[in-house]
Amino acid sequence: MTTTAKSLKGRVLLVGQDRTLLHDLSDMLESTEDYLTVKASTFEDALSEILLGEFQMVVTETRLPDLSGMDLLAVVGGLRPGTPVIMIDDELSAKSAVAAMRLGACDYLHKPINMQFVMMQIERQIDLYKRLQKDQEKPQSGDQPKIPVRDRQRQINPATRPATLLLNRQQFERINNELATLFGHIRAHFVGLIDGDGNLAGASGALEDYDLVLLTRALSVEHPATDTLARILDENQFNAVYLEGNRSGVYVVEIQDPYLMSLAVICSTDVKPGMVWLYTKRTADTIAGFLKESANAPAVQVAS
Repeated sequence: MTTTAKSLKGRVLLVGQDRTLLHDLSDMLESTEDYLTVKASTFEDALSEILLGEFQMVVTETRLPDLSGMDLLAVVGGLRPGTPVIMIDDELSAKSAVAAMRLGACDYLHKPINMQFVMMQIERQIDLYKRLQKDQEKPQSGDQPKIPVRDRQRQINPATRPATLLLNRQQFERINNELATLFGHIRAHFVGLIDGDGNLAGASGALEDYDLVLLTRALSVEHPATDTLARILDENQFNAVYLEGNRSGVYVVEIQDPYLMSLAVICSTDVKPGMVWLYTKRTADTIAGFLKESANAPAVQVAS
């Protein structure tokens, strides 16, 4: 059934390996002629769709054949802040429910699914998402972060694609393992790996949507403040920056090769800086090392 752009309430990304569930959800949504659905069976496929298009809702299963729905939830929070995500598990798990909610899921459901309830939740969350977007676009809130518009041609051109799109499943997995280890070693509030376009390639811990947008924006593109300091001091580059506030410190270590990426760490000011620098630089070196080793590995496949 064709859904016209004029009547469209939203695009919904359905992610999972349960084909029957995805088919039923897609049929239910598109039968109203209000929604357009896109289906993905793996984390890699879902990541490509998220990077190349905007969705007003993501519905994902917890178990995926490559990474997990939790990993996808964290990526959505970094790449598309504010986009509502519903997590569906095979069976009720209190531990998974708590983890999903802490990562920002708007709901956690388990099978068997009540389709009418899911429909109500999708409609309610998309309406709320749209209202929040309108509030951000008002003139008096012009200082609020907005979801960036992605240039599809730039994303699919091999010469201009951001680093996050060039990573494969194994690289994503290794990055997140290293970040989780770093997070535990230094008792951080948040650690994240951000590419030159402000895309979050991996993270451990959590930030509010507003703070995460500001962080990724600040660490994206050309790093003008760092470049200016480098020229003044006749240095080739700075690869480490530290900013200290009253309660938190932000540590940033740049990875220059094979991709320009920034490893950002936020932790309490009562944590010893020397220990943070030691583990953060060691983690950056480890990530840079295995990225160089696998630079010729197959990239994430993106549908043109």
